[in-house]
Parts: sequence; C-alpha cells; structure tokens
Amino acid sequence: MIDQKNPVKKKSKALGQTLIEFVVLFIVLVAAFLTMQKYIQRGVQGKWKETMDGMGKQYDPAGNMTLTSSMSTNAETTVNVLVQPGGLTTWRTDIMNMIEDKTEDIHLLP
Repeated sequence: MIDQKNPVKKKSKALGQTLIEFVVLFIVLVAAFLTMQKYIQRGVQGKWKETMDGMGKQYDPAGNMTLTSSMSTNAETTVNVLVQPGGLTTWRTDIMNMIEDKTEDIHLLP
C-alpha cells in the first residue's frame, strides 16, 4: 500500500534503494576486475615481451658482436579427393619444416 500522506518518506525510500543498487553494482564490477587481474597482467607482460623480442639484438658497448642467420623453409601440401556414392570426401595434409639461423657482425671502430 502506497503511503500518500508522506511523499518525502516515499522519495527517501526510493533513493535508498537506488543507492543500494549502485553499491551492489560497484562491488560486482570491482570483484570482476580483481578476478581478471592476473589475466590482464599476463596479457600486458606478454605484449611487452613480444615487442622487446621484435627489436632484435641491441647494441653492446662492451665490444664487437657476431650474430649468425640463415633461413630454410620446406612446405608440402597434399589434397586428396575420394569419390563416393552420395558425394565427395576431401582432406588436406600440410607439412612444413622451417629452420632459421642468423649471422650478423658488428665491429666497433677503435
């Protein structure tokens, strides 16, 4: 039953309920972020490692450096088709062998 004699009481009751809903929503969001914290941290660390690995060998002021590099790739793809009553059956086989070696010489001027 709605209390029509005291509209202030009704308004404060609705305001209190809204405040409770926002607090519960905030708690759920914080719990979700805390639960996913490790996954986010690992993702950021992985991206940093990928970026640093992509920069390659860096300058070494201690002296000369030698880095050896060569790349060999061998790929084979086979597609088989089998005719059967009611249709065709196909399957594909991919084989790839990749070998990579690097060589680079950096000589510092005396």
